[in-house]
Amino acid sequence: MEWNLAPGQELQLEKIPLLMIGFGFGASFVAMFAQLGGGIYTKAADVGADLIGKVEAGIPEDDQRNPAVIADLVGDNVGDCAGQAADLFESITAEII
Repeated sequence: MEWNLAPGQELQLEKIPLLMIGFGFGASFVAMFAQLGGGIYTKAADVGADLIGKVEAGIPEDDQRNPAVIADLVGDNVGDCAGQAADLFESITAEII
């Protein structure tokens, strides 16, 4: 097995477990923020559509006459995709480790 090390640098085996643990924690941290970002995007689109539809125009929620409903539906999809992709990323990283 060949390791990519700088010239004159030796491989320290005791550091490998710490690197793997750091990689795992980093992947979990990134996944958490991806889920959080998707949730914030979803909630912002939902609140915006509700404010425009109910408060401003007086039409029901998810009415086709409200153009903000498209942003709400896109926000739902972004949130779902970000959450699923984050879960998948974290699961694959855990399997690699």
